[in-house]
Amino acid sequence: MKKKQLKVLIAPNSMKGSLNAFDFADEVEKAFMKISSGFLVRKIPVADGGDFTGEVLCNALGAKVVEVEVKDPLGRPVRAKYARAGKKAVIEMADASGIKLLRPNEMNPLETSSFGTGQLINEAINAGCTEILLGVGGSATVDGGLGMVEALGFQLFDKKGKKLGGKGKNLERVEKIEKPAFPANLSVKVICDVDNPLLGENGAAKVFGPQKGATSPMVERLEKGLSHWSEILHRETGIDFSKQNGAGAAGGIALPLLAFFHAEIVPGAAFVLQELNFDEAVQWADFVITGEGKIDHQTLYDKAPKAVADVARRYRKPVFAIGGTVTRDASAAFDGIFSLVSGPVSLEKAMNNAAELLFDFSFELAKLIHAVSNK
Repeated sequence: MKKKQLKVLIAPNSMKGSLNAFDFADEVEKAFMKISSGFLVRKIPVADGGDFTGEVLCNALGAKVVEVEVKDPLGRPVRAKYARAGKKAVIEMADASGIKLLRPNEMNPLETSSFGTGQLINEAINAGCTEILLGVGGSATVDGGLGMVEALGFQLFDKKGKKLGGKGKNLERVEKIEKPAFPANLSVKVICDVDNPLLGENGAAKVFGPQKGATSPMVERLEKGLSHWSEILHRETGIDFSKQNGAGAAGGIALPLLAFFHAEIVPGAAFVLQELNFDEAVQWADFVITGEGKIDHQTLYDKAPKAVADVARRYRKPVFAIGGTVTRDASAAFDGIFSLVSGPVSLEKAMNNAAELLFDFSFELAKLIHAVSNK
């Protein structure tokens, strides 16, 4: 009797600092195929608004990459890109305004700006795009989107009528806004992997400021500035956006998008899976493999592996998660969680050898599944 071919859906998130989601999926596939050509493999790299969200969406949409010169977080010229599929544009904030563009001694959210992200949005609009998908993971800024709107043609003034640049240090000084005209049919979706509010202990300044180089006095100044900026936007629109879930993501960049572009903040993982037509792939599969760098309690808060597991559970398909660091408090979401590290090893060595470690673990997992399925 001919044995049934097992259908394997490989749907990992990126492993920050080591393997992107595409390479992760490739390594798992290679291991499974080395064990048996009887495995049928489908690879769907996923994301949740963090690293590589833009690449994942571009791949799913078949978007064409457009490269342009913009300003980095400190105003220096840098080559960045966005992608276009029809009238839809995919923009990754980190490409123009990301922390990856700065050296450690350059990180200062009072001085950094989201101007380059605004330039990318402007390029997409000028190319005829009417739907902007903006992934905001990996930013270097806590400027409330001041730099972005400056690049989009907004003019910002202090109480004496002096024009202000779009930097974090100017949040507390803005008193007047002059707005340009934009297409009425423009749609903006802000894709993020956190639901932090703008202000307070869980807000943009206090949670993310130190990660971007803010000292304690800087954090207090940024908190004050974001509060003032949100009050200005409240005055302009009659709506208080500061308490909206996700408004604190990427240093509050969504705030002026909500105020002036009727933008929508969308939970990254669910949005990306919908764009990937992920339900159909899960229905095809016999089991699902996902993963990311760290699988712990934070994974349960709308991160990509948890979203993958939720879909798999809905269709009663086994789902296994592979990570570099794994803790038991994430176990309930999956049918098994596994670390690709089998023994004592430094974090640096594990990250540098992630591809080899992932292949070795996946080889053993494939061998086990093959043996059990052929009993």
